[in-house]
Amino acid sequence: MFGSSPIRHLSPSEEFFAQAENFIGITLTLRGPVDVGAMSEAFETLCQVYPALAGHLERDADGRHQIMVDDYEHPGMWLEKIDDTAARRLPAQSRALVELRLRQGDERSELTLYTHHALADAHHQFALLEKLFGWYTDIVTGAGVPPVKAEPIPESLEAVLSERGIGKLARFGLERYLPAMFAYELPASKRNAGRIDPRPVLVPSASCRLSRPETQSLLDICAAHRISLNSLVAGAILLAEWTIRDAPHLPIPYMYPVDLRFFLTPPVGPTQATNPVGMAMYLAEIHPNTDIMELARDIVDAFRTDLADGVIQQSFLHFGLQYQGNPPGLPDVVMTTDGGELPPVRTPPGLTVEEYDVEVLFASTSAGVDMYSAATYDGRLVITYHSHGPEPDSYVREIHELLAAIPSRYAWATE
Repeated sequence: MFGSSPIRHLSPSEEFFAQAENFIGITLTLRGPVDVGAMSEAFETLCQVYPALAGHLERDADGRHQIMVDDYEHPGMWLEKIDDTAARRLPAQSRALVELRLRQGDERSELTLYTHHALADAHHQFALLEKLFGWYTDIVTGAGVPPVKAEPIPESLEAVLSERGIGKLARFGLERYLPAMFAYELPASKRNAGRIDPRPVLVPSASCRLSRPETQSLLDICAAHRISLNSLVAGAILLAEWTIRDAPHLPIPYMYPVDLRFFLTPPVGPTQATNPVGMAMYLAEIHPNTDIMELARDIVDAFRTDLADGVIQQSFLHFGLQYQGNPPGLPDVVMTTDGGELPPVRTPPGLTVEEYDVEVLFASTSAGVDMYSAATYDGRLVITYHSHGPEPDSYVREIHELLAAIPSRYAWATE
């Protein structure tokens, strides 16, 4: 008989994602032939090295989820035709916490790595993708994969912080929103338009993909103004939201996860923890004459203040299932997760990565999913709006127009 063994319960920060059955998919569009056997072997290696991901989640008698490692092997990757119009297979946390789908075409293929958000944040997930393609490349080029050993089960955020003596503070970031709470007559919230569906479904999305010259121009201007590209993207998203909402008197609450690996001592490895992140908050007071550079700089200043005060590091310790959806009395919160500049994955000769995309899956929750993701891959900035709301294309189109106009307006700073 095959069976499963419990490894550990999910921590509160991980349980948040299990309740929502939240998977994240990274899709790479590949040009050139893909060796199915070699990719399958590379994926098997990934499951051997990270056994928790090959397992699944089960509820115990108290309703808490726990990681179960299976005594049998992962069933393997999914194969589909890229022009197949049938409904796509989607991951399920009761089956496995990692899945790999290859949609094959004549010249191009799409490879999607799904990981459960309770077990891996974006940084963790991309490290897994790098490992996968590294092993695949070694197999295809004849180097092969040396013997591997299983890595330890990744630690929770709570364990990582406890080991470093970080506990709850009185503040956790939402205090920045207090001036706007119950201060305005608000329109209906699009974030609280929940669905009824017991399974994870793909959240509709729309993307804008900047060219390499456009992206490089923004990087040059950011360097000249001493701000990050992340903050400039945040400014464009907030200005686009302000324009489309057409409620100029309402401030916009902004929230974004911060990768704590870069700010903890000792540092945390890419796959050492599940979700070692904090949440940063900002309240955007936007007016017709708001300058995007000043807005971006103000976001950075607020971030630096809360980081120096230790607020961001412990912020997630205050969050729970009660924070699903929009905080009461607030205008709709804008949330963005920014992966920054991602390194290229290793590929064998004849195989190139043409595009990078992200998809988000959620089951039924009390909140309608409404969020942005951004990252730069191969010199191109990609911004995606994930939303069950109407016309997501209009949001990314407005964001693209705002970003595209920056070089001509601020080019003097780089001369």
